[in-house]
Amino acid sequence: MRGETWAREKGPGSAQFHKRLTLQTEPQRQDEDAANAPGGESTSLLRALAMLELIANQPGGMSNAEISRRLNIATSSCSYILARLQGAGYIRRNAQRGRYEIGLKVIALTHGALRDMGLRKASQPILHRIVAQTGYSGLIAVLDGGLIMIVDKVERPNLSKFDMDIGVCYPAHTTALGRVLMAHLPEKALVEILPAQGSSFKAQLFREGLEKVKEQGYAVSDGELFLGVWAVAAPIFDSAGRAIAAVSATGSPKPQNESEVVRQITRAGREISARVAADEAQRRG
Repeated sequence: MRGETWAREKGPGSAQFHKRLTLQTEPQRQDEDAANAPGGESTSLLRALAMLELIANQPGGMSNAEISRRLNIATSSCSYILARLQGAGYIRRNAQRGRYEIGLKVIALTHGALRDMGLRKASQPILHRIVAQTGYSGLIAVLDGGLIMIVDKVERPNLSKFDMDIGVCYPAHTTALGRVLMAHLPEKALVEILPAQGSSFKAQLFREGLEKVKEQGYAVSDGELFLGVWAVAAPIFDSAGRAIAAVSATGSPKPQNESEVVRQITRAGREISARVAADEAQRRG
């Protein structure tokens, strides 16, 4: 365990730290043996993915101790996997704070995914227009189970006090972005992610609200996620008519010209959908 203390004191930028990676402690050799055992690689992979997800959703990163505690694994096992993720560029360690943060390689993968979906190319100019014309931040999000994830944004400066970074997730049912995407889910998929309601009456009201959202083509939230923050969102469809993402105008306070902001966002949803479909046709072509 002496090597672990040495690494914390010296930090990842030192020659001693890199030497430390080759001076494995006995628990780390056991971890490596476990990874090479049948089924061990899949376990290590799942742990590595879980670590990336934890770090990505924690502003300011996480320490080795925090990660091992959250995942209920030994700190030696955690160190072993973190060292390899760091070496490959998927995470980086802040030497001053001793916390792991998402690395540039993950950001590159994210941008690649957005490129392949056609979302980033299609949405960026329209997000800038939303900010210019409405005075609100323009956001793009996708649905991931019962959560929405912010995948692109053009922010209004005074919204920066809210934690709305790219990659951050929120409960879908508390947001306009989430509800507009839930409204377009098939019944089976919707049942799997519906939040637990206090009564069947509340559940019915929530479903009726989704039906209204689907019919009118947009959803509105007012202070449900962040106190005082208002948002309106519209769906983005691919060429097959599936709601693959949503676009929103988000800010504070609630606009006096609400109907005009709603009009801008539903227009934005239609335009981004058309751009995504055109991009898909070009790539097939």
